[in-house]
Amino acid sequence: MSIDRTSPLKPVSTVQPRETTDAPVTNTRAAKTTASTSTSVTLSDAQAKLMQPGSSDINLERVEALKLAIRNGELKMDTAKLPMR
Repeated sequence: MSIDRTSPLKPVSTVQPRETTDAPVTNTRAAKTTASTSTSVTLSDAQAKLMQPGSSDINLERVEALKLAIRNGELKMDTAKLPMR
């Protein structure tokens, strides 16, 4: 079985060379973006605490145990605990 071509192939148009006057425009755009104003943000105590590294929201021992079980092919999943869509 073969597929017949219904329309002839069209050649790709050539790429036009870029004008040299485009370069100064991009330079002025870059200069404008560097002159932007800065914004000051103040975090609440709770937000600042959440941003601290080393917070104990991840149980690293449990993560390592799960990694080891996956690596050894011993991880048992209880599919009844998985949410159904």
